[in-house]
Amino acid sequence: MPAKVCLNFHLPLDLLALSARGLGRASLVAAGLCLISCTSLEDFQAMDPDQRAESVCSATDAYHQRKRSLADLNQQITEKENLLATGYRVYESCQLVTVTVPAKTVDCTGLSDSALQNCLKANTPATNETRRVCRQVPVPIDYSYEMGALSDLRMARESQLEYHEMETDDCRARARSLSPEKAYLLYKDNAAP
Repeated sequence: MPAKVCLNFHLPLDLLALSARGLGRASLVAAGLCLISCTSLEDFQAMDPDQRAESVCSATDAYHQRKRSLADLNQQITEKENLLATGYRVYESCQLVTVTVPAKTVDCTGLSDSALQNCLKANTPATNETRRVCRQVPVPIDYSYEMGALSDLRMARESQLEYHEMETDDCRARARSLSPEKAYLLYKDNAAP
């Protein structure tokens, strides 16, 4: 019986920027695709060296960390673009306040036995409750600062993307020369060659 390895991982799909024409702002649609992959040694033996290299390198922990970093940068860029589109941040100011809840009284005259007991239970005394009361305050943003921060995030994304591609290409180059058995062991351990 062939040995099988099953890996669960998430591959982020490309993020699509859609323009909401009526609102004049860009919104981001992000989706993740959960893939379940079960691959056996026989599958690795049937693959050509490029396919094996791709399977090994895209299963490494480092590859997934780099992909998560790129997804995080994309999310930060989207948030910054949305902030620039709205022109303000919303700050929430909360405080705890004591509120008096009035007593609830029900007229129980003329009742007896269980009806009287149920009626008396419905009567409640006045109580004090502590509630969290919040208000939202819109605060205008500094456009030049936020544009600079967006530019920095975009440069960081480009740098991260170049690093990811360089590391992935380097991994594939090393993995192409591996035997199917050695490639399968690395794949199983999520390790780079």
